[in-house]
Formats: sequence, structure tokens, C-alpha cells
Amino acid sequence: MPRAMIEQIVKEIKEDRRFLIASHQSPEGDAIGSSLALAIALKNLGKEVTTFNQDGVPKLLQFLPRAKEVSRELPRGITYDCAFIVDCGDPELLGEEFPRIKGIRKIINIDHHSTNNGFGDLQFIDPGASAAGVLIYRLLKKIPAEITQEIATNIYAAILSDTGSFHYHNTTAEGLRIAGEMIEQGVEPEKIAQQLYETQPSAYLQLLALVLGTLEVAHGGKVASVTVLQEMFQRTGTSKEAAEGFVNYPSSIEGVSVALLFREISEGKFKVSFRAREKIDVSLLAQEFGGGGHQGAAGCTIEGTLPEVKKSVLQVVGKHLQDRDP
Repeated sequence: MPRAMIEQIVKEIKEDRRFLIASHQSPEGDAIGSSLALAIALKNLGKEVTTFNQDGVPKLLQFLPRAKEVSRELPRGITYDCAFIVDCGDPELLGEEFPRIKGIRKIINIDHHSTNNGFGDLQFIDPGASAAGVLIYRLLKKIPAEITQEIATNIYAAILSDTGSFHYHNTTAEGLRIAGEMIEQGVEPEKIAQQLYETQPSAYLQLLALVLGTLEVAHGGKVASVTVLQEMFQRTGTSKEAAEGFVNYPSSIEGVSVALLFREISEGKFKVSFRAREKIDVSLLAQEFGGGGHQGAAGCTIEGTLPEVKKSVLQVVGKHLQDRDP
């Protein structure tokens, strides 16, 4: 059983009036889709809802129903009966804006990351779930709340995104059943897939060409990496969201067990994304650098020059592979 207090969460929803829903910075489809699905359901129940993400909704996800209702700033002086933190293993990942809100009576933690630190007054955490969108679906069924087409679209996009269009190891029978039910609710899979995977500006491909030129293979072909520098974003007129998913390119190389993406955040600071093939838990690798995530996909932020960061990460990955396959 998941570490859940779902009955108490439902009680809070029924008794409370004003809610805040927040998700992690640099959000992807699961963070935004899950947040929006919950927000729409609560509004349909007559609740007052503020949906927040410090980085806002990436352009790629702005097609989602009610995406324009996500705020990048929180109003001062407003109190909330309850704040839902969705798809976020650590409240520090919400950004510096969230802690400035003092008037929150209760925090509810809804997540599926195995590295979640269990924060909040109530927790609904299940690392076995394909996506946070699955947990939102379970919660809405428990209330019960009607799953409208708007909600269904967001839940479907959340599951599709976090399973890598049903490619990743976290694809489960439950996730596929829920996706099928969302289609029965009117979701059009081809349209969502086109928006997520087949609608890119030409600058995206220009950036990809530069990034693929940085491809490196190490540890006997078991590790492959690419690098994205700020200078590349400037040359192509793109931003960090354009690089989301680039780690999948080195991951696709035959024989690679762990793929890495080194993205420069600022001078001397890099975000490292990990992807695993086979049954390698890259969340353990990310945790060694203060990060976290899932077994097959994780990330962390490391300070240092690019050569220093690469050396540190490759050493940890190499040791892990050696311990696994002595």
C-alpha cells in the first residue's frame, strides 16, 4: 500500500474552501497536467483555487485546458485552507516564491517519486504509480468528482509525458487503463501526441544539432552524454525548455545503460539529467549529488566547471556500474 492518507485528504477537500496547488520548477507534462486536473476538479466543486508554478507553463504545454490559469506569482496577504504540492519530492524545488506565503493552514503532499522526503501534514505518495496524474485520478474517484474532458486531457497528458509515451519502465497496467478511460472521456491521443512530440520550432532542431555534436561515450560504451551550454541557447534563440527530452538521444544508443544530459544553468552551475536503461536505479546516483527522482529518470544540480562536473558524475556512474556488474 502507498503511504497515503487519502480519506483525510478527501475530508479536507470537502470541508475547506480556499486551495493552493503548486508544482516544481522547470515543470514537465506530469507536473502541469496533474496540477491542472486537480485545480479544475476543485473549481467544479465550487472551491476557490490558485494554481502556481514559479517558472510558469512551458510553451509546449500551453495547449492544455486552463493552462493560462497557472500563475507565476502568488498574491500577498491571502490565506489558504490547504496547499497541494503535486509531483514534487522536496518543497525546495518549488522555488523561492512559495516560502513567502505564510497563510497556509495545511500542506498535502501528492507525489510518486521514490526520493520524496515525506514533507507536509498529509501525504499521498506512491512510487509505484506511473505519474502524479495517476494519483490525482485516484483522488478524484475517491471524492468522487466528475472527470470532465478538460480533466481527462490533463490526466492523459500527465501519464503520457511521465512514461515517455508509454516507453519507460514506469509504464504500468493501471496507467494504461486510466489512459484508456481518458480516451473514453473524449481525449484525442493523436492530438496530444502531436502537441507534445511533433510540434517544434525550427530553432529546436538547430539547438539539437549543436547538442548532438557534444555526444561523448564512456565506460566501454555503457554511458553516453550530451551537453547544453547557455551559449547554445543564445545562438539559437531558445530556452531551457527546448532541451527537455534531449537526454533521450544518448539513451537510444545501443549498449548504453545510463544516459546523461549536462545543462548549464549559469556559470559554474549545471543541471544533470539521468536516464536508465535496464533495471538501474539512477535516483540513487542523483541522490549522491543532493538530487532525486525515479528509478529510470532522475536529476540533480551540481556546482563546478563543466570538466569537474563531468568527472564527478562519471566517477559515480562508473562505480555504480562496476558494483552492479563486477
